[in-house]
Amino acid sequence: MAKTNSTQSDTLGLLFSNSVHSNISQDAQLASMVLSYYTSLGHNHPDLIMVFSPNGDLRTTNQIPKGIFTEIHKVADFQRILLKKSYAEIETAFQQALIGKCKQCIVQIKWKNLYFETTVYPLSGKENRIVGIVLIAKDVTEHRIHEINLKNENESYRLIFDHLNIAIWVSEYKTGKLVYASQGLSDLYQYPQEDFYRDKLDIRMVIRSVVHPEDKRYVRKNALNILTNGDPINIRYRIKCPDRTVKWVTCKTTPYYDKNGKITHIFGLQTDITDEVKLEEQLTFIANHDLLTELPNHRSLEEKVEHIMESKTPFALLFFNLDRFSVINGALGYQVGDEVLKTIANRLRLILPESSFIARLKSNDFVILIENCQSLENIKCITENLLNDIKQPLSINGYEINITSSLGISLYPQDGTTKQSLMDKAHSALNHAKKRGPNTYLIYSSSEDVAFQRKLAIENSIIEALEREEFELYYQPLVETHTGQILGAEALIRWNHQSWGLISPGEFIPIAEENQLINEISDWVIKKACSQIKDWRDKGLTPIPISVNISPIRLMKKGLTEYVRTQLEANNVPAGYLGVEITEGSLLKSEKVVIDTLYELKSLGVRIAIDDFGTGFASLNYLREYHADTLKIDQVFIQSRDGQVEKDNIIVGSVLQMAKGLKMRIIAEGVEEYGQYRFLRNRDCDIIQGYLFSRPLPVLQFEALLAKGTLEPDPEKVEKDRQRRLLH
Repeated sequence: MAKTNSTQSDTLGLLFSNSVHSNISQDAQLASMVLSYYTSLGHNHPDLIMVFSPNGDLRTTNQIPKGIFTEIHKVADFQRILLKKSYAEIETAFQQALIGKCKQCIVQIKWKNLYFETTVYPLSGKENRIVGIVLIAKDVTEHRIHEINLKNENESYRLIFDHLNIAIWVSEYKTGKLVYASQGLSDLYQYPQEDFYRDKLDIRMVIRSVVHPEDKRYVRKNALNILTNGDPINIRYRIKCPDRTVKWVTCKTTPYYDKNGKITHIFGLQTDITDEVKLEEQLTFIANHDLLTELPNHRSLEEKVEHIMESKTPFALLFFNLDRFSVINGALGYQVGDEVLKTIANRLRLILPESSFIARLKSNDFVILIENCQSLENIKCITENLLNDIKQPLSINGYEINITSSLGISLYPQDGTTKQSLMDKAHSALNHAKKRGPNTYLIYSSSEDVAFQRKLAIENSIIEALEREEFELYYQPLVETHTGQILGAEALIRWNHQSWGLISPGEFIPIAEENQLINEISDWVIKKACSQIKDWRDKGLTPIPISVNISPIRLMKKGLTEYVRTQLEANNVPAGYLGVEITEGSLLKSEKVVIDTLYELKSLGVRIAIDDFGTGFASLNYLREYHADTLKIDQVFIQSRDGQVEKDNIIVGSVLQMAKGLKMRIIAEGVEEYGQYRFLRNRDCDIIQGYLFSRPLPVLQFEALLAKGTLEPDPEKVEKDRQRRLLH
């Protein structure tokens, strides 16, 4: 049994004193001082100190043993309280102490989560003979548990990182040596994970060995940021893997600083973004190319033109268009039309010089850019060869298709120094070429551009004209043939431009139709006509029906019936006071849409008139299908030329007879001569419209006629109007 009385510390001090006795002078005072020192050291030491005899018996301790240590009387007793592995460590430490060596180890208690750091060393007496063995036990449970938890946490992170689809690594700042490499890094570089550690690889060398040759300089340049300044980097580049595949990766690195502010490690994160880059490339291709032909689109063309302009390199811009392409679509279907476009695109690639830039803008419009034009003759030669090759027959889906093209050319810098001006002028030249017939080309000429510039100005001014109320309606009376009574009026739009004066409808209406602006104009006419009927009623004038001309384009756009209904209700006008005139040609535009819209208008109570009857190619079946109220005989049959009078009279007579059989009203328009009027009256034509009674008048002048109620034919006035028109 170990001593446990108050003399323990003194005994411990004596043991320590004896162990160094041979090294101390025999001076009694010095010996006393050493004894006091060792006694105090043992007594005040915070850790448990146990002294064993060389044969393993406990001789003394510096404090009364507590808890599990009360069972320790000899070294073998540790076997009862320690885990097997820990006891083996203690046993080895005692064996080492017996031969004069010191050993330190961490031991764990069996039943409790307790850890002790033990230090075992020998006590030597005279002649270095081992007289005892000291064991110092320090409770390190809290520190050890924290250490284990930290290790487990690190292991958890390692497992997480290894299962992420990213490459994570940590390297020493100065040497580049890897201290951590995730499974993702191994997968990315196709290198065994354990070899990163075994071979003590330098991450810089690893990255450098796989970087794509074209990206090496870029990577090296950016890597210097973190090596010289400690700046984080975030770059992307390509790598070539051992299996020869090429991957896109991002590389983000962040420096790790110690408490002194010095960089000790680099944290790196790399991600395989190959799929993302491929998607980006696909989206970029879609954004910059026409998907049908895979040619560059309008956006790419603009970028190309701007780029060449910056270099001041001369070039030619060829605006290329397939003639009568809509006929192919209409006759053979859009699928065949698409195949034609793809075939033409392939031909252009083969025909034109490799340096040419070919873009598809829309439908059958292509633009070709030819750099470094040697001469105008060279451009002409390329163009003529192009037109000749394009007109060679195409064999598509069993059809042999003959197609021609037209082409307009502008030159940089002669014809413009902006992309828009060059495009406009090439397009202008194309339009002039088309007027000369198929398979034609023209080089832009300023003398031919005056009409185009005016057309462009008119197009740009239409919306402003609506906002500034530059448009107005003129009214031409519809007169009952036998009585001269004013039965209604046709509203005819006029444009009094603030700078140019009056612009003919024959000039601006086709432009408006070409650019879909006719929809706004048609709606304005309907709104103005309805409000005018209300205004006449409010003034006490007898309201009369007003007919308005509706473009085929507006007729096929949804919402016309609802818009008409809204305007009628807003002005409290009965639907029968509004008439809609449509040209015979519009019946052919889109039969189903036209039938539905006209049926809706008819159901609403709006009158339907077919204008310019006899000049189109509509089947007589349309007269039955569309339930029109009125036929208007075109003035071409009324104002007969020499040699055509008899034939035209037969046609007019036949139309009159047919209309009466169908119970439709007939209006003869363009009546300017008394003989024409007499002919129509004798054949019971219902209504006359023309200069013989009145030209189209502004609203105030027309109101004066309306107040009279009836009109007489005035041949002399017609002649005066004719002379005035000739002078102007």
